[in-house]
Amino acid sequence: MSVKAVETLLRNLRLSTAASELVPVLKESKENVSLGWITNLLQRELDSRSEKSLQSKIARSKIPELKSLETFDWNFNTQINKDRIEEIASLDFVSENGIALFLGQPGTGKSHIASAIGLKAIYAGKTVYWSSLKRLSEEIIRAKAKNELSLLFKKILSSNLWILDDWGVVSLSREVSEEVFDLLDRRTFSTAMILTSNRDVDEWPEVFVDPVLASAAIDRIFDRAKVTVFKGKSYRAEGKNKVRVAKKKELTL
Repeated sequence: MSVKAVETLLRNLRLSTAASELVPVLKESKENVSLGWITNLLQRELDSRSEKSLQSKIARSKIPELKSLETFDWNFNTQINKDRIEEIASLDFVSENGIALFLGQPGTGKSHIASAIGLKAIYAGKTVYWSSLKRLSEEIIRAKAKNELSLLFKKILSSNLWILDDWGVVSLSREVSEEVFDLLDRRTFSTAMILTSNRDVDEWPEVFVDPVLASAAIDRIFDRAKVTVFKGKSYRAEGKNKVRVAKKKELTL
């Protein structure tokens, strides 16, 4: 293995002094030194650090379930636009601070795909922050009580991708509504977003107590957004049916 390769590994490990002193040390040794073993050792250290960093990013993202696009059953709901999902999964919209909206019936795979894209973004070196609307509301209330709202906003808006799941499931108080609007307004210039919702868009104003605030927030959500509508059967309903059938068979045995 070349000296240059060892120097590169040392610098990747942020061991700049060791990298700059490698050649002088080898010259002082005045003997042929095999670099294969140290290259192997340093590469293992580098791989270990990369894996720990990756796991740390995944933990900080708060993605509830680690899903992948490879495990998604495209044959179950053939109405889902696979090409559009793969386009979004290319992560180009993340670099553009864009929005991807996953809208449609419950159980059709919106959260699975959103989480899978989030995980893919992490593997690509991006930072991700996941939250449901309900959890975000709770986090805002706690942060305001501790006078730490700016820290929460910094955590969300400094991420490369913000995943906001289950939009419209809960209605927000006026206090929280204003802060969520502020987040949506500031997001435009700092981070990309994936938003999922089971609710019809006509019902979205019910999330906010103030109709003016609701209209302004919805405008920001749909600004230059890539919209994907999820249709078809529900995975969860199918799972429940299988459980019912299994129980029925047990009772007849």
